[in-house]
Amino acid sequence: MPPTAGNRARGNRFRRWLSATRGDSRTGVACRARHHWLRACCIAALSCTCPGWAPALAGEYDLGAGFLLAHDSNITRTADPRAEWTETWFAGVGYSERTADLTARLLAQVERRDFVRNTYQNDTAYFLNGAAVWTIAPQQLSWTVEDFAGESLLDLTAPDTPANRTRTNSLSTGPEFTFRVNPTNTPVIGARYGRYDIQGPGGNQRYTGYAHWLHQLSEPEKLSLNYEATHVDFTPPALLPNFLRQDTFLRYERLSSLNSLTLEGGTTHIQRYGGDQTNGRLARASALHALTSESAVRLVLADQISDSATDLLRTVTGVTLTTTPTTPTEIATAEPLSGSNVATGDAYRSQRGEVTYIASGRAGYTLQGYARRVDYATLDQDYREAGGGLALTWNQTDAVRIYASANYLKRIFPSLDERDTDRTGILGTNYRLTRSLAASVEVRLMERESNVPLASFLDRRVMLLLGYSTGPQYGAASRR
Repeated sequence: MPPTAGNRARGNRFRRWLSATRGDSRTGVACRARHHWLRACCIAALSCTCPGWAPALAGEYDLGAGFLLAHDSNITRTADPRAEWTETWFAGVGYSERTADLTARLLAQVERRDFVRNTYQNDTAYFLNGAAVWTIAPQQLSWTVEDFAGESLLDLTAPDTPANRTRTNSLSTGPEFTFRVNPTNTPVIGARYGRYDIQGPGGNQRYTGYAHWLHQLSEPEKLSLNYEATHVDFTPPALLPNFLRQDTFLRYERLSSLNSLTLEGGTTHIQRYGGDQTNGRLARASALHALTSESAVRLVLADQISDSATDLLRTVTGVTLTTTPTTPTEIATAEPLSGSNVATGDAYRSQRGEVTYIASGRAGYTLQGYARRVDYATLDQDYREAGGGLALTWNQTDAVRIYASANYLKRIFPSLDERDTDRTGILGTNYRLTRSLAASVEVRLMERESNVPLASFLDRRVMLLLGYSTGPQYGAASRR
């Protein structure tokens, strides 16, 4: 059913606010993801029925479903091509809210995929990307929940196929207390409970405590001294030792609706229980500048020690607490971090540089380039990668959109003496049949050149998508 006029009005108010502010088994992780979703639904129900206990929900939600038919000329992505048809059915919900008590956004989806020629086993996958901040006492006490459930690569050296993916879930939740000493100085303390679940070994639980001292330099400028400590406890059977991580750093922020600058500098210390220590620098810089009302550029530089669970939650924090990006500034801010998503509990040093330019309009484009170096603390999977991409979009009419993109990635594994070059080209069109129903046709070419024998491949894919959505909170598309 199309959104009502009331929903539209609330959506307009939300967009105006945004522009003004800126397991061990195949089912283990999926079950945990469903349990997280169930807990969220219970909280939502209690919020609606118990006034005073939690904020009443007053946001917008949209539902959707769709069917995707795809043909791959080489679905196994090997030197011996094997063609396959896949049928994917999916349904999901999107929700967002911005009130005095609650800021939240949620996207949840379930997908059923059938392989017609039985190249792989049929499967069902669950995806969840959500974050919420509940303000219990204004400017004093809040509670944050972040959750990201999806799929990650098992082996970065192997092609991205159904056999090389596993389910992962990263959850973080906890309170934050704010104490205002005077108008310019504000101490903040908080705690987080988190867990990183992998379908296989490497999952862990983490307990974090942090303290920040914020000093307001001017209206858009802040300077803060920060300390964060995290205890990581791996789930048996553990392949990695438990450890304690401590971060001490200084942060400078200058934020506005069109431009922002964040600089962080400090140190990271990791003490493995019964093992050695790892010390490293923490240096991060992020700048966003709106060149015009229809163009923006973003620069990100980072040298830090991180892990897969933390990087997944950065994706949640960066994307979910905003509306669907519409302006170049919003799109540049919400652009996911470049790099590979690999299922591992090991910590690693990540050095990364990324630049993104976005121009919107009837004919818009996005240009991105990045380079990254990853050195694992324990595993022998270090790699270097560099790449870039160009995406073009032409809105021919209100109902017809044509899009194309080209991506290039070169990755080197020094310890394995392996060098891979991936190229991907996409051409597609989207046609809106009605206000809620749309159809898409897409052709995709994926190629890998490798110095490893029989590792090169070429895959041609053709996809037909029919999607239904009640509104802008949910986009009907496969999340794989």
